[in-house]
Amino acid sequence: MLGLVLQLAIVAKAPIDTAQPVNFHAMVMPDTVFVGQQVTYEVGVFLDDQLRLRLRRNPEFVPPEPRAMLAYDLPTATAPGARRVGDHEYEVHVFERAFFPLEAGRYVIPAAELSYSLPLSMSFFSREESHTLAAESLAVVALAPPAAGRPANYAGAVGELHVDERLDAHRVRAGDPVLLTVLVGGRGNVKLLPRPTVAFSWGSAVAAEERVRVDTTTPDVRGTKEFDWVVTPRDTGALALPPLGYPYFNPYTERYEIALTRADTLRVGAGSLAPLDTTRVDASPPLAIRTIYRGNLPSPPYTRPEFFAAAACAPIPALALGGVRRVRRRRRRVLSAADRLRLLSRSRRPVPAPTLRRAYVAALAERFALSPATLTERGALSHVLRREGCTGPSGQRVERLLDSLDRTAYGPGPDLPKDIARQVYTAFSCVAREARKRIVPLLLLGAVLGVTAKALDLGETRAAEQFRQGLTAYARHEYGTAAMRFAAAGHLAPRAADAWANAGTAAWVAGDTADAVVGWQRAARLEAFARDVHERLALVRASQEGPIASPPRVDVGLVASIALGCWILLCLLVALWPGRLKVFVTLLGVLAATGALGAALLDEAASGAKLVVVGPSAGLTSSPALGAEHVAALDAGDVGRVEERSGAWVRVRLDGDRDGWVEIGRTTPIGE
Repeated sequence: MLGLVLQLAIVAKAPIDTAQPVNFHAMVMPDTVFVGQQVTYEVGVFLDDQLRLRLRRNPEFVPPEPRAMLAYDLPTATAPGARRVGDHEYEVHVFERAFFPLEAGRYVIPAAELSYSLPLSMSFFSREESHTLAAESLAVVALAPPAAGRPANYAGAVGELHVDERLDAHRVRAGDPVLLTVLVGGRGNVKLLPRPTVAFSWGSAVAAEERVRVDTTTPDVRGTKEFDWVVTPRDTGALALPPLGYPYFNPYTERYEIALTRADTLRVGAGSLAPLDTTRVDASPPLAIRTIYRGNLPSPPYTRPEFFAAAACAPIPALALGGVRRVRRRRRRVLSAADRLRLLSRSRRPVPAPTLRRAYVAALAERFALSPATLTERGALSHVLRREGCTGPSGQRVERLLDSLDRTAYGPGPDLPKDIARQVYTAFSCVAREARKRIVPLLLLGAVLGVTAKALDLGETRAAEQFRQGLTAYARHEYGTAAMRFAAAGHLAPRAADAWANAGTAAWVAGDTADAVVGWQRAARLEAFARDVHERLALVRASQEGPIASPPRVDVGLVASIALGCWILLCLLVALWPGRLKVFVTLLGVLAATGALGAALLDEAASGAKLVVVGPSAGLTSSPALGAEHVAALDAGDVGRVEERSGAWVRVRLDGDRDGWVEIGRTTPIGE
C-alpha cells in the first residue's frame, strides 16, 4: 500500500512551499471527461517533520461534496508516504475519491478544508493555536458522448465493459418459466448501467430484479450489474439464444463498442400450456409514482419580504393613534434646478448675472453629465450637447449665452438684455427636448431581469425533461436509470417534491434503500401533508417515526401565516379599542408568540440541515477511527442528526438513544 501512495500524482506534482509547515493541495485527473467517466479527486496533506512532532492530536479533514455527481471513496494507504524538498522532509497523507458526472456541463468541486492545532509552548498545559487551510477549488468539464457512430440501440452505457449471460435451467417444458440473467461488468459506474434489450421470437421475456455490486478497492471503480428476465417458451425443441449485443461508449478509446454474450441453447420439451391469463407475469411497476410534474413548489410565505413587511407595519396604526398628535409641518416642495431656472425666467425684476449663471449651470448639470472642463473650454459644451442628440445651432446658442453670463458675472462684461433670463430658459428647454431620453439603465435592468428569468426557466425546462425521461425509464422497468433521472431533476429544481418522491420510489424498487429514504425524506419535508410519501416511509425497516427521523406533519407556512394573522389582529384591536378586551388581546399575543416559535422550530425540522441518511453496511463506533470499538449496527435508511465532525467521520445521534461515529462517506445529507 505504501507503493500505492508513492505512485499518486498529488504526492509528486503538488507545489510545496517550504516556508509553510503544512501544505494542503488538491487535484483532479482528468479535468475533462465524458458523462459517466470516472474523475479521480486527490487531496494531499504534507506535514513537515518538525511540525508533526508538535501535533497533540490528528488534524480534522472535511472533504468536498459537489452536486450532480456520484461519489465513491477510494482506498487509502495504511502508511503515509514521504517527500523531500530541499532540506525539508514531509510526511504525506492522501485522500482519494472518485466522481462520476451525471450529465454534460461544467462542475465545480468545492475546496476541501483542513484544521489543526499547535501548542504555543512546550509545556504540557500550554494553550493551543488553531489553523485552518483550504485546498484548491477545482473544475471538471463533462462532455456528452459524440453523436457520430452512435448505435441505434445505444441506451447511455459508459465504461469499459463486458457482458455474460446464464440460464438457471437448460431443459424445461413449454410453458415453464426459466430465469435468464445477464451480467454487465467492468470498469465504470456500473450502478447506472441501463438494462439491455431482450426479446425472443419463440417465447416471452419479462424483466425482473436487478442487483449491483460495486468494487472500490482499486483506484478505478469497477463492479457488475445483474439483470434478470423471466423467460417463458412457447415453442418446443432446441431453441437458440443468440448472442446478446450490449452497446456502450468507451471513454478511454473514445468510440462506441458492442459487448457480446456467448450463444446458448434452451431445450424445450412438450408440455400442456395453461391458459394465457394464468401464466402471464404481471409486468406493471410494483409501486405507483407521480406522473404530473409541478416544478418547484412556491417558497414558504415567511421567506418573502412582504411577510416581514406586514409584520413590521402592523403596529403602526396603534402607534399612530395612541401617540401624541403633533402639528403637521407643511413640507416645502423641493424644486429641481430646471424649475428654479423657469421661475427666474418669469421674474419681472432683473436677475443678477451670478444668480442666473448658477441656476443655468445647475440646470445643465442636472440634465447632462458635465465635467468642470466642459464649462471652461471653448466649444466643449456644444460638443457634449451634440453627443446627447442636440442640434448644432441649439448647442452653440447655449454656449454663447453661458459665455455672456461668465463675462458679466466675473468681470466688466457687456450689458445683458432685459429678457436674458427668458432667453436662457428657452435655450435650455430647447436642448432638453432635443436630447435623448435616459433609458439605458432601464434597458440594462430589463436585460438583467430577462437573462435571470431565462436562466430560471432553462433550469425548470431541464428538470422537466429529466422528470419525463425518468417516467419513461420507470415504465420500461429500468428502475436504476429512473432513480438517477428523478434525482437529477430534483438537483436542478430543489423544491420539486414530485421529483424527489419519484426518486425515492424508483430507488426503493431498484433495491437502494438509502437513496429511497433520501428522496422520500426530502419530498416529505417539502410537502407536510403528502400522504403517499409518509406511507412509503413506513415500508422502510429503519424506523422513520422517531423525534429525529420523522418529517413534520404540519406545514410550516400555515403555522407562520396563522401567527402573522394573530399579530395583525392584536395590533388592530389595540389601535381601535386601547385598554379594552385585555383577555382577548393577551390570548392573541400568546398565540402569535407560540406560532412564531413553532414556525421557527418547524422550519429547522423541514430543512433537514443537520440530518443524514445512513447507507448500507454502516455501523456506529465509539471513536472516529477504523479500529475503534463497534457500538451498534445500523440499518440502511437510518436517519441521524450530525452532532460533531472529525475528519472523514461524523458523530450522529439516532432515535432509540443511539449515538456514535460513522464514516461520512456512508452518509447522505437530507438538506440540499
